Order: sequence, then structure tokens, then C-alpha cells
Amino acid sequence: MLLKSLRPLLIMVLLASFFSCSEDESPEETEGSEIVDTYSYLALRNDGTLFTIGNNSGKVVEMGNIPGIEFNTMFNAVTSSGSENFIYEHRFDPPRGIIYAWEKRSGETRSAILDYPEQFGDNTALLSLDWDEENQNLVGITRENMEQSNHQKPIMVVSINPENFEITTGEIDLSTKGYENIYSTSLIRQKLYVVASKTERVTEADLLEIELDQNSVEVLPRQGIATGFTNIGNSGGTTTLFGFSPVANSSYMAEVRPVIYNIETGTVTEVSEVPRISSLNFAHKTFYNGEGKEFVELVGANNSINLLKYNPSTGDQELIKLQNADDLSSLISIIAVREL
Repeated sequence: MLLKSLRPLLIMVLLASFFSCSEDESPEETEGSEIVDTYSYLALRNDGTLFTIGNNSGKVVEMGNIPGIEFNTMFNAVTSSGSENFIYEHRFDPPRGIIYAWEKRSGETRSAILDYPEQFGDNTALLSLDWDEENQNLVGITRENMEQSNHQKPIMVVSINPENFEITTGEIDLSTKGYENIYSTSLIRQKLYVVASKTERVTEADLLEIELDQNSVEVLPRQGIATGFTNIGNSGGTTTLFGFSPVANSSYMAEVRPVIYNIETGTVTEVSEVPRISSLNFAHKTFYNGEGKEFVELVGANNSINLLKYNPSTGDQELIKLQNADDLSSLISIIAVREL
């Protein structure tokens, strides 16, 4: 396995500045508007460019890039431990997958080309990545023949050592149950929740519950919606998931509604009073700010990119139009937060 260490001074300074908070720092304020930010969200574009986004002002500032990433970040294969963010990029010529880990405070970055076991195909990609806090490792889902559809090649649940990125293959192969596409995942203790489809349509995706200790897979019921949901996230509890449900036959491109899924009852409840919004990308996770106790997601609305905030404890939600967002794209996702 190729393992290398990258320590460019600029990115170290930028990331250290983002994740460290000194007593001398003052809250960010938008000129002339008296809007004060309490948190700054870090968003990653598919080419490795990083942006900060004010949680109240919506102000966007480019802050650098993660060295090595070129163009194809797999956003559902981005996750975080207490100290590091792990980011996966897949390349096609020649086919290879590269995983990056950068330390949140120092900005030190390391990367490796993933060395898949011999039984895996030449163009195997990592479709998901979640941090397993209990076992201090990474849980992922791989798919062979990344560029082909309707192939019924193995879609395996694997574990990955966060230090040397060694891959251990599990016993679960979702292709044997007819699944071909993985859109979003969320790990709660030893249960991995997976939005998976047997077709190319996210509207036809199932919600799976994979018990990692038991190597079992169950299709969960969805009462209250007809199209399913994706971009799931969790707030650390064991009973609910947050996500976005596509609106069927909508004249509004990629229209979605934010929903809460009750794992115990299988019921889905729509978050009310949210204006019409659209998804930028169906294949990623929704970020949860544990300190601010809110889910945050970048969405489309009124021909612009907006920050949607939702507090599951109070039910409060807010949609904030982003400022200086010309350099953003639909291939972007929030991956971290700093309190100001």
C-alpha cells in the first residue's frame, strides 16, 4: 500500500485556524447587516476546495484546499472521527480509490491508494464511509465495476483500519439481494442504516438496517411517504434519522421535503413550514452540529444555494440564502463545524 504524508504549510495554518478557537476571537459579523454568526461550517467541493459558511449570515469564504484531491470526491464516503476527517476520491484512469485523512487542528494530511483484497474487481469503489466509535475503525460499502450499471457485481460491507487503511471484508453482499446503488448511510452504534436502490432511481430506494454484529440485513418499513428518502443523518440518538424525501412528479427540479424517520415505529413525519427546496446531491449525509443541536444542509431555493438549519429538539427551522456563493456547485457538502 502506498502511504504518504503531505504537510503543506498553508493548509496547516488554514485548518488549524478553522478548528481552534481562542479567547481573542470575535464573532463573525456581516458588514452593514448586524448579523452575527455563532458557528462557521466547513464545506468541501468535489475538487478538494474548502469553504467556510456563516451559520446566520450565510457568508461564504474560500479558505484553501485539501492537497491531492482532483475532481471526484464521493460525498457519502466522507466521515469524521474525533480528531480526523476521512475523505474518499475515486479515479478512473487507471481505476483506483484514494482515501485522505487530515487532522482537524494541525491540518496534517495523509493519503493512501486503497489496496482491495484479491477477490475484488479492478474498478472497485468505496460508496460509503462511516466512523465506528465503539471499535475505533471505519465501516464502508464497496461496489465492483464502478462505471457499469445493472451489473449485479458484489456490493460488500467492509471495515477499514484508520491508521494503515487495511481493508477487511465482511460477510454481507447487498448485490445478492438485488441492490445496485448506495445513496446515503448513517451508523448508529453497530447498526448501519443504508439508503439502497435496485434501480437507478433514488425515489425507489429502500431503507436498510444492517446489524454489523449479526451480519443481518432488514428492509425497514416507511409509513407516511411513497418515495423514500436519502441524505440521512443522525443526532447521536438511537430512535430517529433525519433526511430528505424526493417529491414525486414535481415541476420543481429535484424537489425534496425534510423528514424525520422514527426507527422504532417505521413512520415518517415531514418537517413543516419549510419553503420549496431542491437537493443539490442525493448521495451524501446530512451534517449534524452537536454543539448547536441542529442539522444543516445546503439546498437549492429561489435559483440560489441556501443553508437549511433544523433543530430536532425544538422543531425550529430556517432557510438562509448564501452570500458570495458563485464558486460553489451542486457537488459540495458540509463536513465540519467550528464554534465562533
